[in-house]
Parts: sequence; C-alpha cells; structure tokens
Amino acid sequence: MRNKRKTKKAKKRTLAIVGAVIAVVFGALWAGVFAFIKIVESELPEVPTFDEYAAQVPKVSRVLARDHSVVAEFFLERRTIMFPDALPPLLEKAVLAAEDADFYRHGGISYVGILRAIAVNLWRGEISQGGSTISQQVIKQVLLSPEKSFKRKFMELLLTRKMEMKLTKKEILAIYMSEVYLGHGMYGFEEAGRFYFNKPAKDLTLEEASLLAGLVQAPEALSPLRNPDGALERRRYVLQRMVEEGFIDEKEAKKAMDAPLNLHGKQAKRIGSAPYFVEAVRQEVKRLFGERRLFRDGLQIETTLDLDVSDSAELSVAFGMMRALDQGRSRAKDEGASAEKDGGEDLPGEVLPPPNVMQAKVASCSNGEVWVKVGDARFLVHPRSLMRLFLRRQGDIYSVCDENELLVSANQAEGGKVLMNAELGPQAAMVVLDVKSRAVLALIGGDDFQSRPFNRAIQSRRPIGSTVKPFLYSVAFMEGMDESTEFQNLPVFLKGAGGHVWSPKNYEGGFDGRFYTIGEALAKSINIVAVRTMMKVGTKKVKELLQSVGINAHVPEDLSLALGSCEASPLSLANAFAVFASGGLYDTPFLIRRVRDFKGNILLEHEERPVRVLDAGIAQKMKKLLRRVVLDGTANLAKDLPGEIFGKTGTTNRSREAWFVGSDGKIVVSVLVGYDDRLPMHGATGGNTAVPIFVDFMRMLYGARKR
Repeated sequence: MRNKRKTKKAKKRTLAIVGAVIAVVFGALWAGVFAFIKIVESELPEVPTFDEYAAQVPKVSRVLARDHSVVAEFFLERRTIMFPDALPPLLEKAVLAAEDADFYRHGGISYVGILRAIAVNLWRGEISQGGSTISQQVIKQVLLSPEKSFKRKFMELLLTRKMEMKLTKKEILAIYMSEVYLGHGMYGFEEAGRFYFNKPAKDLTLEEASLLAGLVQAPEALSPLRNPDGALERRRYVLQRMVEEGFIDEKEAKKAMDAPLNLHGKQAKRIGSAPYFVEAVRQEVKRLFGERRLFRDGLQIETTLDLDVSDSAELSVAFGMMRALDQGRSRAKDEGASAEKDGGEDLPGEVLPPPNVMQAKVASCSNGEVWVKVGDARFLVHPRSLMRLFLRRQGDIYSVCDENELLVSANQAEGGKVLMNAELGPQAAMVVLDVKSRAVLALIGGDDFQSRPFNRAIQSRRPIGSTVKPFLYSVAFMEGMDESTEFQNLPVFLKGAGGHVWSPKNYEGGFDGRFYTIGEALAKSINIVAVRTMMKVGTKKVKELLQSVGINAHVPEDLSLALGSCEASPLSLANAFAVFASGGLYDTPFLIRRVRDFKGNILLEHEERPVRVLDAGIAQKMKKLLRRVVLDGTANLAKDLPGEIFGKTGTTNRSREAWFVGSDGKIVVSVLVGYDDRLPMHGATGGNTAVPIFVDFMRMLYGARKR
C-alpha cells in the first residue's frame, strides 16, 4: 500500500517536472518567437502610401508634339503610373482572373488561394498558378529583395498585413498594375499596352487585356513577339478563368480567343522625329528641372512642334543640300587641309585630327566599310555619313573607291577610335515660327543629327548680311525718311582702324552712279545705299533697334553694321523678322508650351508677353517693301508661291553665309546655308541657295495642309 502511494507520488513529481520542462521549453519558444517577431518588425521597411510610391518610383517622361503625338521618351525604367480611380475595368478583371480572383475577399493572404493553386498545379502537372496574392506580390516587388529565406517570407507576411491596413484595395491593385514586369523592359500595364498594342491601357480590348494579364507569369518566355503560340495559349487560359469567375460569358471569351494578335496597332507614335528640336527641348527641361527629374519623374512635356511643318522643313533642307552639291558648291579639294603625321607606317585612328575638312585617300572598301588615309593615319568612314553620300549621289557606295579620294571631317571618338564623316558640302538650318504666338513650329539644325548633332538653328551665331537692311531702313523711316528717299550709287571711302581705308562694294561689284530709292535699294540689295543711309541715321539707333528685336551677338557700332556684320542664329533672326509680320511686336520664341507632372499638375506654362518695339505703320510699310524683294528683287524665285510672301535675302563676304528670311504673314521661316568653319561657297547667294529651300518648304507645307 505504502509502495503504491510512493509510486503515485513519484509519477506526480515526474509529471510535474515534465510539465515544468515543457512549460519552460514552450515559454522559451514563445519568447524566442516573440523576440524574432520583434527583431523582424524592427527591420521592416515602412509601407509607402500610394502617393509616396507614385512619387518615388522611376517613370517615363514624354515629349509631345502639338497634336500630342509622342516624339521622344526619357526614362530609367519604362513605367507609367496607373491611378486607383482610373483602372480600366476590363483589364482589372483580366488581371484578377489570372492572378488573384479572391483579391477583394481576402485580407492580403489567401489560404484558400494557396490550396487552390496547389490543387490546380497538381491536376495540370505544371505550375500554372502561384500561391501569392496580389498584395504579397506588391510587397515582393516594391519593398523586399529577391532573397529566398524563412525570415524574408515572414517579413513578406507581416508587411502584407500592414499594407492591407494602410492602403485601400484599389491602391494596392494600382501599385501592382503599375509595377509588374511585362517583358521587353516594360513595367506596368500602361507601358505594356503602349509597347505591344500602341494604345493606352484604357483602350485595350478584351483579347488585348487578357493577353497582357497572361504575361505576368513569364513575361519574356511568353512574349507574343518571341513566342506567339505560347502567348495565345496563356491568353486562352486567362479568358477561361474570366468565364469561371463570371467576368465574361462564353460567347465573349470565344470571340476573344479567335482574335489574332494584331500587335503594334497603327504605329501612330513618332518616336525619333525632329531630333534637333527634341534635343533643344531636352536641354531646356534639364536646365529648368534637372536631369534626374527628366529621367525619373514622368514629366509630360507639351511642345510647339508641328510634325507636318517639321517634316516639310526637314525634306526641304535635304533637297537644298543635294542641290548645293549638284551645283558644284561642295568644297574644292585644294581647300582641304591635310593632317600629316611623321613616319612611314599606317597609324591606328586614335588621335583626333584638326576639326576642319581634310583630303583623304581611299585605302580600302570591303565588308561594307570604307577606310581612308589622312597622312599616315587610317580611319573608318562613319557609316551614316557614307549612306548620305550614297543617297545624294544616287549611286553605288563603293563609287568612292573608284574616285580614290574623299573629303572628310573628323567625328567624335567612338570606343576609343575616331571616325570620319564623308564631307558632302555645306550645312543648312531652318526655323519656322508662328507669327502671333512665337511658337517654334519646326527647328532643323542640320542634315543628320546622329553624325552631326551640332544644332545650327540655335547654337550657331553667323553674320546676317543684307538681312540687316530692313532694320536699318526702319530706323531711317523713324528719322523721317520714306521709301522714296534717294541715295546715289557711287563709291564710299571710309577710314577704319589704323588708318586703313575701307570701300564697301555692291555684290555685283559695279557702281552705275544712278540714284536709287530706299525701296529699290532694298529689293536689289544695293550695299552702297545701305551704307549711305547708315551714315545719315548713325549706328547707335540701328544697334538699339537690333537689340530690341533680339539680335544681340556682336553688334558693332561702325558702318560695317549696314552690311550685316552683326551675328544671329536662325532662330533669333526669324524672331526678329516676326516683328514686321506682327505689326511691330516683339515676344520671346519658345519650344515648350507647358510641362505637367505625372499626375497632370502644371509645373510650367508659357505666357505670351508681346512688347511693341516698332511703330505699326513702319512695320506695315516694311512688309510692303519686303514684298517687292520677292516680286522683283533678289528673292524672285519665291514670287510664284501662293499668298503675299515677303522676305529678305542675305549673302555675306565671299559667300560664307547664304540667308533668306520669309513670311506669309502667319509663319516666319529663316534659312541659313554655310560651312561650319565658314569657308566660302563659290557663287552661292541667299537668292540662289537659301530661297530655293524656302520655296520647296512652302510648297510641301501647302501640299500637306491640303491633304
């Protein structure tokens, strides 16, 4: 009996000890779990609000033409934010059917979904469904690293619960639809819609939305561009899931299943158009907002670019350069400088020769490459410039080998090597301005941006020649003269610096001794009348007027100003002439109409601020005189154009620059032709070189507008 009691007590003690041990162990475990949770919680990143996410994540900035065509994009990652209150219903249903049908019913972690995914995957014999909810996927994509560990999975669960409490379901879904990777560098459904179907997400059809929703599982492997059969099969699965969830009926699903891929839509985007204009816009946005914001903040940059005008301008410049080549005004070979190097062996093209034009020997032509020798150094000719040579000569690229010689100019180093540009003759620039607003409608800085990115339309400052005369004669009118005031065409001898005698000449070189009215002298561009007029009115007032219309570069206070020794870019000269077209008003030319942030808020908007700088009557009088320049003067090649075209030619000393600035009253067009290093163009004038480019442009533009 006593032994039984002892045995019973021993059992109780053993149970107590075991219970105590278990309690201690469980207590320690719970303490450990609690400590682990606390440690993990202390390491959790903060769950951002939707606005914080949208502001921080890299987005695409776009440059838009006047018709809202996209002409350029700047980005670190291709992403456009989708907003919670604007998710396309059809796309939303496709995404939910494919990825998380219980999204609006669970609290971020769907145990039913996990079990369903396991069952479906076992039944199909492949992984066609994942167990993670959309909420969990957002946490993985936005807040956590791709590391696979128990700790990371635990953090994912904790963060998912926190996010579900902090954000609305729509906000979570909007982040997901903005963030998910969909192949070819596209993040989010907005960018995927633009890439695959050339349309915003809101315009996607059922077959398009279901195809995109199906890419989430394996975006590169299922890309319809690389694996159309796989993409179509996945689309079929998504559509069937939409039927199962009651989002669509069988009839709608079948119609969508039978639809072809129809990728890229209508190709409406004009990416790559107007590169000189776009680069000027990029530099301006960078100056105003900084490069980081341009490449990250999803700016919408609304510009003044008119694509019809720009296309016409680009073609007319190209035709003008072909014409200049055909007329023999490409640089004479004996004017090319040679870059000589000591030594008798071929040297690798690593040292950049002088920036001027050089005469080169064609060394070899093979495998689509042309190599030339400059002195003892060998250089590869830039393929793009060689193609331009081919297009202009309308012959075989290798015809240059038959000629044995080629004029070239050094291009920037590429990969440690220096490439040569095939020298094709002078360059040209054109600017088209809207008279009323001063919006820049087109800006052509040269014939090929890729190999020659220097923007002559805004960066070059060149003597303006006889295009200065309308401003000179406007001052004369302000001083009481009129278009019938006469000056005699006889030589003028002037003492310059150091006692040097300067005698200006007319372009034709002769002095007939007759009297010319200001109107006649302007039409015929007679230099002596301009100089004599300047002697009457003085240089100071002419300089003041030029500066008031935006011509500020190198404006001397001597009589050479009467012949256009001051300098201007094609943009500033076009804007100066807009003063005559607008009745005496000056305003600042602009390329950017407004800039919006990714939410559509306006960050910058151009304001027109016209200022009167010339009497309206004088401006009108000058327009009539400039009309005579076209009808029976130096710009008479433009006289057959429709409308009341008026303008002025300009030719500088030794034909280094050929100008024409013309207008139909609504737009002003400036054209500059010349070599970048200002070598002469033999026989070139504003009338025979720049005016034809203007005429081509106006005819093309009128034709485009009629269409």
